Amino acid sequence: MQQLQTLQGLLAQSPADVLASPDRALAWVRDVHHAYLTFDRHNAGAAEAAEFKLAAILWRARVLTRLTASPPPWVNRKPRALSEIVLALGVFLPPERRRTVESLVGGGDEFARILASQGLRSRQHPQFHAVAGPGAALDIVANRSSAWTFRRWKHDVAFSQYRFDGDGVHYRGVHFRPGDVLLTNVNLDGNGVYTSLSDPKGFSSHSAFFAVLEDGARRYPVVIETYEKGVRPVPLNVFLGPRFSAYTEVYRHRDLSTDNTTAFNSAAGAIFDRVAGYNFDTEDEDRSYMSCTSVGRFLHRDAGLRPAVTRSRIRNPRIRENLSRLGYEFFNIFTPVDYLLDDRFTCCGWVDNGQFSNLLARELVDREFRRQFSERSLRPEKFPFRYPINRWALRQIRARTTVGRAIGRIIGFDSDSLPKGPDDVIAVITLAEARIGRSITKVKGVLDKILRDLEDVEMQQLITHPRVRTAVADSLVLPWLPPD
Repeated sequence: MQQLQTLQGLLAQSPADVLASPDRALAWVRDVHHAYLTFDRHNAGAAEAAEFKLAAILWRARVLTRLTASPPPWVNRKPRALSEIVLALGVFLPPERRRTVESLVGGGDEFARILASQGLRSRQHPQFHAVAGPGAALDIVANRSSAWTFRRWKHDVAFSQYRFDGDGVHYRGVHFRPGDVLLTNVNLDGNGVYTSLSDPKGFSSHSAFFAVLEDGARRYPVVIETYEKGVRPVPLNVFLGPRFSAYTEVYRHRDLSTDNTTAFNSAAGAIFDRVAGYNFDTEDEDRSYMSCTSVGRFLHRDAGLRPAVTRSRIRNPRIRENLSRLGYEFFNIFTPVDYLLDDRFTCCGWVDNGQFSNLLARELVDREFRRQFSERSLRPEKFPFRYPINRWALRQIRARTTVGRAIGRIIGFDSDSLPKGPDDVIAVITLAEARIGRSITKVKGVLDKILRDLEDVEMQQLITHPRVRTAVADSLVLPWLPPD
């Protein structure tokens, strides 16, 4: 409890007072980050961890805004001091903020150093390229299929260019080692529909796992993750980029050794060719179909590490009843937050892509979706018209009928790659995500306007703001969850 009080006190300090001195400002940033890194998440619980995650993200954004939009007098005299604070904050700078920082620090080596810390290369400063990482992008987005398989993208040597250190790499301010767990809020609105229904409520919508794959003499730092058709490796810089993810925290097994990391890499290199599809049953021992969390359970086990224990449950009686109507009864559910709550794992860093309004909008809409799902009776007959069509198509594909094979060729699935789980859930999940995603977009717009108008607004003020509450309630009207 003392750790949480310390963190609360640091976050509550007045930016105007602390930022008046560059030394105090830098010490403040480092103190907040140390307190955030070391507070006892296992005993604090999921709700406290999620609250402080959002509070810390908002705090970083506010500090950065104050330093750049209305720079303190010392900034012009001590541009290097500003560089050190920006580096310590570690927030990804959008293009407009990047131009402001460049003008304040004077460009040159100082600005190239900041760019490198963000995973961005400066052609004029190759000495920072290893820190910056590949400086290359791929058209891969969260959960959706992509033409960029490992067999294809490994031919680009850039994706092997990182600052290696022993069995891991330094990137975006974090020292990654094989076996590390990435608890990630991906940029797919509606992706939290699944994790919002369990207890404790989800800390992040996704989990994935760092590994280093080898091909000949080259080593490729990757993130092993599930997507709609199974398991794949994504280049580390792509996964952590602002297009793919909004925020990631990194957790490491306390018993991790070099022997474990070697075994983990070996297991990770084989897994994505062996997994046929996604699995809605997180406790299933079938290695042909996996959920995002069970990937880590299998890989940690193969690496000789005791895997995380399932702590999450779907406990609410109405939620269980509603899910049962869709054939879903996997009520022991291994969710990403279980890694955070397991005392065998400890937080060792984070990557903040500066997308606070995205994160808060998703959190507020997910909470409202959970409230409705836990208080109302599901009416599947009121699902969108595509739902019965999807369900029929799924059954045709599973039965391997001629029509099913034709449908599979069109949508890119066959009977093997379809997710393992209730067809009723699979038929409606993307429709629900899309509907929830539209609500998130509307709420984000309201949050962005309030944040522009009220520079010093606190998170609780945002959550309880009448315009935000109205936007959440008015935008998330679900015909299939009518008020009782």
